[in-house]
Amino acid sequence: MYLPEFGQRHAVNSLVQECLCISLDNAHKGCATEIRITIRDDGSIAIWDNGPPLLLIGSDGLPAIQSLLTIMYACRDAKRAVHKDLCRVGIVVVNALSEWLKVDCGIDARHWRQEYQRGAPVGPFAEIGDTTETWEQISFLPDRSLLGETQVDIPAFQQWFTDQQFAISNCRITLDDDVTGERLLLS
Repeated sequence: MYLPEFGQRHAVNSLVQECLCISLDNAHKGCATEIRITIRDDGSIAIWDNGPPLLLIGSDGLPAIQSLLTIMYACRDAKRAVHKDLCRVGIVVVNALSEWLKVDCGIDARHWRQEYQRGAPVGPFAEIGDTTETWEQISFLPDRSLLGETQVDIPAFQQWFTDQQFAISNCRITLDDDVTGERLLLS
């Protein structure tokens, strides 16, 4: 299936790479000037960017992000040809291999959230409060029952990021490790 493609050691790295798909697409379009990847103490990972979030209501009446998180290859199908290389199988795999996943976004001065448990939406987007900025964040906890006690291999992730040679101007990309307190500038 999907796991043997990259091996369990790099499973979480591959999930982070897939999750970066939306943020890097925003950066390539010139819409995001900052991307933050955070490895949290509890093993969860958050990807935040200050680009425009996907629409809360898509053409089918569902949030656009919900299609990306629940339909295989929807991420790739939603992109223009130049950006398709950012997505291999789609963020749907991140959702399917996570104990939980949360999508937060700031649109029109409101903070919205939709939560997922083991790949399924728990409910619709809910209004959380006010915000002064436009942004989006995807947070997830890799499913330890499927992946074991894995963690981000930071040197391997840095190498992957370097090898991709993302041509992103005017976008600051950082990786924060809350476990070690380390902050790395990737771009």
